[in-house]
Amino acid sequence: MSVVILKLSNVESAYGPIKAVKGVSLQVRQGEIATVLGANGAGKSTILKTISGILDPRKGAIEFKGENITAMDPALIVQRGLSHVPEGREVFPLLSVRDNLAMGAYTRRDPDGVARDLALVYGYFPILKERALQPAGLLSGGQ
Repeated sequence: MSVVILKLSNVESAYGPIKAVKGVSLQVRQGEIATVLGANGAGKSTILKTISGILDPRKGAIEFKGENITAMDPALIVQRGLSHVPEGREVFPLLSVRDNLAMGAYTRRDPDGVARDLALVYGYFPILKERALQPAGLLSGGQ
């Protein structure tokens, strides 16, 4: 049986007086792919923002690799290897595509590994390699 990497226990989050998620519990084991499904406004993004520390939970607990990260500073959560990659056009528009991708590795200290991972990303998304030097703000929504 594989190790639980991420665990939410009875998590509740709100925006001011409005409860966005209530009583969310889930576990993700090493090697699993997990999906959060729901209609618009159901709280999917709120759950992800709460996990990544962007939004503090009002109640409940979040563990990552056995460590309690509930309400931890997002920068510290990223240093532990967990990050939030929002959908949409949330890029640094004036930075190049390559520099935006490099931002995802800013806490890493293994330049050879970062270069290998960048090559892997370019293999998955060849259009990003073609546009590596252009400002990321010029990419289309699908890119």
